[in-house]
Amino acid sequence: MLQFYASSDIGGTFTDTTVLDGEGILTRYKSSTVPSDPVKGVLATFELAAAERGVSLEEFLGKMRLFSHGTTIATNSVLTRNGAKVGVIHTQGFGDTLFIMKAYKSTGLDEAARKNFRKLTKPQPFLERTMIREVPERVDYKGDAILKLDETAARAAVKSLIDAGAEAIAVSLLWSFKFPDHERRIKEIILEEAPEMFVTLSSDILPRLGEYSRSQTAVLNAFLGPKVKKAMTSLDAAMRQAGLPREPLLMRSNGGVMAAGKAADEAVGILLSGPVGGVVGAQLVGKMVGSGNVISTDMGGTSFDVGLIVDGRPLIQRETFMERQPLAVPSVTVDTIGAGGGSIAFVENGRLRVGPESAGAVPGPVCYGAGGTEPTVTDADVVLGVVNPDNFLGGRMKLRADLARAAIEEKIAKPLGISVEEAASGIKRIVDSHMADLVRQATVHRGYDPRDFVLVAFGGAGPTHSYSYGADLGVKSVIVPRTASVLSAHGILISDLVVTKETSQSIISPPGSEEFSKFMKAEDVNAIFEGLQAEAMVELSAQGVPVETVKFERYVDMRFRPQIFDLSVDLQTYPLTPPDIDALVEHFIESYEARFGTGSSFRSAGIDMSAFRLVAVSKLERIEQSGEVAVGDAIMVPTGARPLYEAGEWHDAAIYDERAVKAGALIPGPAIVELDDTTMVVGPNQQATVDRFLNIIIKTS
Repeated sequence: MLQFYASSDIGGTFTDTTVLDGEGILTRYKSSTVPSDPVKGVLATFELAAAERGVSLEEFLGKMRLFSHGTTIATNSVLTRNGAKVGVIHTQGFGDTLFIMKAYKSTGLDEAARKNFRKLTKPQPFLERTMIREVPERVDYKGDAILKLDETAARAAVKSLIDAGAEAIAVSLLWSFKFPDHERRIKEIILEEAPEMFVTLSSDILPRLGEYSRSQTAVLNAFLGPKVKKAMTSLDAAMRQAGLPREPLLMRSNGGVMAAGKAADEAVGILLSGPVGGVVGAQLVGKMVGSGNVISTDMGGTSFDVGLIVDGRPLIQRETFMERQPLAVPSVTVDTIGAGGGSIAFVENGRLRVGPESAGAVPGPVCYGAGGTEPTVTDADVVLGVVNPDNFLGGRMKLRADLARAAIEEKIAKPLGISVEEAASGIKRIVDSHMADLVRQATVHRGYDPRDFVLVAFGGAGPTHSYSYGADLGVKSVIVPRTASVLSAHGILISDLVVTKETSQSIISPPGSEEFSKFMKAEDVNAIFEGLQAEAMVELSAQGVPVETVKFERYVDMRFRPQIFDLSVDLQTYPLTPPDIDALVEHFIESYEARFGTGSSFRSAGIDMSAFRLVAVSKLERIEQSGEVAVGDAIMVPTGARPLYEAGEWHDAAIYDERAVKAGALIPGPAIVELDDTTMVVGPNQQATVDRFLNIIIKTS
């Protein structure tokens, strides 16, 4: 039977799509992103897929059993501060919460920026101070209402925000995660006064201790919600009009997908939609090669994203920083810098710099011939012989090497008094160093040694540069999967429905205690997770998920009692018994010392379990991918050779095309493998092998 499963990753420069057919065969497609109408980029890839199969676009979409996608709409809205005008309702006396923040001026800044203390300023909240209202109400830490909500004052506050032009309203009251009734009543009042108003309650979006983080997350959700809702409605309408018979799914920051129509309710949960898909894809590659420790590196046209898979599971972060704003929503850990094929190179005060500014999709690098004038990393790759200008995207796009060379000569080489090749090589070395530094930050700063990991390189430019930044890190090997240029889309395709539920409660042991299970009762922890599991099943059941398909992961945020910051640890057994509680504390202490150093723990201070999180995963129905091939004594025959400038000199690099790649083959460097949608390099003094899944594996030492 003709059927398809597809996914798309809508990036800043390209839209990537993978299609899995009824026989388990995976194919991949790429087209330029249309910033003004992202659906056009998706449909362009579907048209390529339909044409390849000799069917119309309507017929192709009509046979699609599943379509999921990742989007940058929420991320771009935050970065450009283009969202709804938000009004906020706080408990009386706490209206300055978002502006006081935590009194930190260095939040979200890198180390270099923190040192420039004269320029330190607090990040700007996503609303105006004039859009804050306070209402009389008070709940204590036990969840008891000691001052009932003044509904007359609440209604007056709502009317005032509506009159002030609020397009969305966030409600964040003290201790609402313990007693949400006041927030829920305010929502009822809002919808009575303005039935179409977008409303976010802090007790819904983040039922956790910490009024600043909870308020900030609720405000950002309100800021993003209306725009995300409009975009998802438009996407659904456009796809159905084109022939898609079902609602699209959307990738979330927690590593799973959800119905696109529900995205606006948790808009902050899709901020890392695209990058997280790449981490999930890298996790799959790790399974293929038998490694549970994987560094995921995605170099696209605009950014470079790094994720970690440790012991076979993506690293989860409790808090995400975006535009220096702490967003307290659980997400797969992804670190990002502005480093991609479109990163612009320039000379400043006699020094060569690269990025973070990007030429983007429009006008793009100079070599695109679309009006770009500033030299980029891709222009440097063309000059160095890394990228074949006549075979970019499998020959569908011709590049102008002459324009790239002229731009680098004028803007970089002449000002620095060096040759064009030296200038291009300098651009490449700098961007590779930036990427290697980010990987070190993502690993070493978290207590991990890159040498214990394999590195998966993907994205349009990742395979082109990974031989360099991977070797610099000393990782076990660099793996370039066959789906490298569309691995984020592939990760989205294999992602399942995921629901995350959490709550804040304090379960403590007193200072000086040794047998922690005497004070931290296993039955109390079990009861908390039973409640979270019931909440998750209600949400999954609403999406038609069978109970028997759901699997659960459980995490506890723990700290030593004098501390204010937590460390999240996973439950390795469930339900818990008293000995399991003691084992969980030991697991926390081991994780703490792995992160902060041997001897850094403070056991005698006592332990505080402060938050509990449950992740429910339900597998989606799809055909299993068939991709394993027999390994033999294969010999890859090069299609030619061309000069490659590396380490200050020219080398003759063997050229292979995608059809030459065979399982079991050895690829001695220097060599260039031209896949249909990216270019992979094996450096001088390196060699690569091809495994049974047609992954190309470069040994870096």
